[in-house]
Amino acid sequence: MRMLRCASPRHRTAPAARRGVAAAEAAITLPLLITLVFGSIEIANGVFLRQSLTVAAYEGARAVSRSGATNDDGEARVQEALAARGITDYTLSFSPTVTEDTVRGTQLTVTVTAPASAYSFGLVRFMEGRTLTRQFRMVRL
Repeated sequence: MRMLRCASPRHRTAPAARRGVAAAEAAITLPLLITLVFGSIEIANGVFLRQSLTVAAYEGARAVSRSGATNDDGEARVQEALAARGITDYTLSFSPTVTEDTVRGTQLTVTVTAPASAYSFGLVRFMEGRTLTRQFRMVRL
């Protein structure tokens, strides 16, 4: 029984040539992969900030809509909700100004705004220079 051998060198792959191809593939795909990873982190930070502002606006509106509550009650609740999430740089407004004498049935609006770039930690900064604003409306009880 005879074994046939391929005499042609084309059928053999040189290890050095394969390493060169792998290096070229890595050089092409690695920047794209890094951009995707850090871009995903940046987008996740933006979603987290947006959701945190939504929760804070809701909690603030809920606090000021109670009978006898004031802007201070809502401000304390918003601060508590955002501090629990590590957010300290924000602005807060109530429309109209809520006092103990605010009439039942008045529609109250709480607006919470934060700069997105202050909570951006990645190498890719899609949120640079952007400000996120969330509002919540509730009727005074």
